[in-house]
Amino acid sequence: MSHYKPSDVPTLMPYLMVKDVSQALDFYQTAFGFERAGEPMVEEGVVQHAEMVFDDCRIMMGREGAFGSEAKSPASSNLDQGMGLYLYCPDVDAHFEQAQEAGARIMQPVQDMFWGDRIYTALDLDGYRWSFATHQGQDRES
Repeated sequence: MSHYKPSDVPTLMPYLMVKDVSQALDFYQTAFGFERAGEPMVEEGVVQHAEMVFDDCRIMMGREGAFGSEAKSPASSNLDQGMGLYLYCPDVDAHFEQAQEAGARIMQPVQDMFWGDRIYTALDLDGYRWSFATHQGQDRES
């Protein structure tokens, strides 16, 4: 049992800056199957911070400019974020259809990769790059 962090959170939690937290939460839920986690932080009727979960993954997000931050989403800054988020899901083909129907911008359609994953890549409303995969090949050697 770790005492350096809450027991219900992973060691690494990405923090995304988004234009509109409520809109982003709705999109992630509809397109990617995330669930809202905990109560969002609201100031003057606007959601400033929220968290979401997908299986054992937990991601935080904040509104651009919240808490004195100057950080912007890739869509607002017109810059590639230089990283991607890679998540495993039980059925990547069904996940792809769900994301596409919800308006995710597909960057790479579903395909089998040499390392044994079947993946697709999409951009969300704020310009973050997400890859979802289902592992179909041999387990990786450690």
